[in-house]
Amino acid sequence: MKNLPVKERILITAERLFYTQGYRATGINQIISEAGAAKASFYQHFPSKEELCREYLVQRSIKAHTRQKNFISMGDTPVERICNLFENIVQNAKDNNFNGCPFLNISAEINEHESVLRQAVKEHKTRLIELIRNELKSYPERDHLAEMIYVIYEGANIAVKNYRDLWPVERGRQLARNLLLNGSG
Repeated sequence: MKNLPVKERILITAERLFYTQGYRATGINQIISEAGAAKASFYQHFPSKEELCREYLVQRSIKAHTRQKNFISMGDTPVERICNLFENIVQNAKDNNFNGCPFLNISAEINEHESVLRQAVKEHKTRLIELIRNELKSYPERDHLAEMIYVIYEGANIAVKNYRDLWPVERGRQLARNLLLNGSG
């Protein structure tokens, strides 16, 4: 990692620490030390820990949205494609030892409703709702259905972390399938 530019080292280190330890439990000095950076270099790139976390969320959102689009693109029908989106939760749980959604984890730590961090989380989650909505263009109540699917998806996402098991994804997938096959909420 020493061969990477300092900004990249800081971001990689922050991503790991924010995700494994949490935002509040991770200090700037720890990030600087583990990234092998100077304090002045940190502040040259990030005026605050909050700005570093915002950048982490923006970059993570790009990766996550690409992954979500890949899952939702598989399948022949909107029902299949929406149900395939739930596989994203399964893969995230398996890849990250059931540590949960990084956006929901950060959101749970932020009390301030108008912070740049909450805004970054809301922007990411709004993109997810739009992705679902776009798959439901043939449904008359697509906006309502997209919001309901989103709530089911996020409930499964949280429950997977809480139970450290994948059964919530299967229940969420079943609920989404039933909802879409019935065509209304």
